[in-house]
Amino acid sequence: MPLRRWLITLLLLLAPLSAQAFDLDDLQRQLATTPALAGSFEQRRELADLDSSLTSRGTFLFERGKRVVWQLETPVEERIELTPEAITDGSGESAPPGGEQVAQLFLQLLEGDWQALESRFTLALSGDQDAWQVALTPKEAALRERIAGITLQGDRTIDRLDMRTPDGDRLEVRLFDQHPLNGS
Repeated sequence: MPLRRWLITLLLLLAPLSAQAFDLDDLQRQLATTPALAGSFEQRRELADLDSSLTSRGTFLFERGKRVVWQLETPVEERIELTPEAITDGSGESAPPGGEQVAQLFLQLLEGDWQALESRFTLALSGDQDAWQVALTPKEAALRERIAGITLQGDRTIDRLDMRTPDGDRLEVRLFDQHPLNGS
């Protein structure tokens, strides 16, 4: 009887741990609860070859499944819109061929579309619903030539995106003052 009691106690202790597990599906559902967001950003690009960095700031509008509007305010003013089909600037000019792939990747990252991202990246989630991190490592050699890795961090929303290239360049984006938009 003591062994049986010990096993039952052990199972009862482990049950809350499995019930509290936080996985990529949970995170995707958590991110999907806010279909549209607006806020501010600070974007820092570090160029390893030039040993320099450029910081830009502005505001953004994110509509899940539709678009991201990136409004740069400093050091220059520029409007960039990313949709699943293209990247366009304020004049409606599209980015060169291949821009749609960059736009799709950026939208998939902001949406937490892990199923789409898993086809090209190995995903590793750590943390919990209030402080999580997802590390993305490219699977294919061709993608590894351009991206060494991507890290997303956040809580109820994505607060930080960090992308590194094999040659040492880095893009860090911090999203803050985020607030949900109604009716989108």
